[in-house]
Amino acid sequence: MKISIISASHRINSESKKISDLLKNNLLNLNSNLNIFSLDLAKSSLPLWSPDKKNGEGVWGETWNSISKNLENSDGFILVVPEYGGMATPAAKNIFLLCGNGEFSHKPGLIVSISSGDGGAYPISELRSSSYKNTHIMWIPENIIIRNVEEFNPGSHGKNIPEWLDYRIDYVLKLFLAYASNMKPIRKIVNRKDFGNGM
Repeated sequence: MKISIISASHRINSESKKISDLLKNNLLNLNSNLNIFSLDLAKSSLPLWSPDKKNGEGVWGETWNSISKNLENSDGFILVVPEYGGMATPAAKNIFLLCGNGEFSHKPGLIVSISSGDGGAYPISELRSSSYKNTHIMWIPENIIIRNVEEFNPGSHGKNIPEWLDYRIDYVLKLFLAYASNMKPIRKIVNRKDFGNGM
């Protein structure tokens, strides 16, 4: 089974990337046979969507095709998104515009929102309400919010990180993997040719 972890920060060596790497380790502890594709949107430097993407030139050639293929071959997605000014990042929104070939279609997604303070709820609300229509990503009912993220360090958290958070993360990851495994048969009846976009 293949899982993609997408770090949606615009910053190199971000807290989002740190959390993405920790989640990767957690997943492999749960199932060492997982194939994990890590996509750091800060490093990939994908441009904002434009009609030029159709031409397949420049970054829209080999670079994008490689990313798209990895996402297409994935069985589930974890999006680690920081809260920028009470919103999901432009990079987080952009990846859903770019994935117009069914990469996310009828596969489970888990939103992990992070905040340097006490926020983090708004990106979850925003992504749940606007990212699924044409991509057909299936956000699972659970999500994770990591507040005061600079203090997040499993086994030695800062005082602002609740003790139960590590347990909750493992619980949600187990659920997520169950969704990823059990949703595979659904995709056998998906008709993207006639119904590629939402209503």
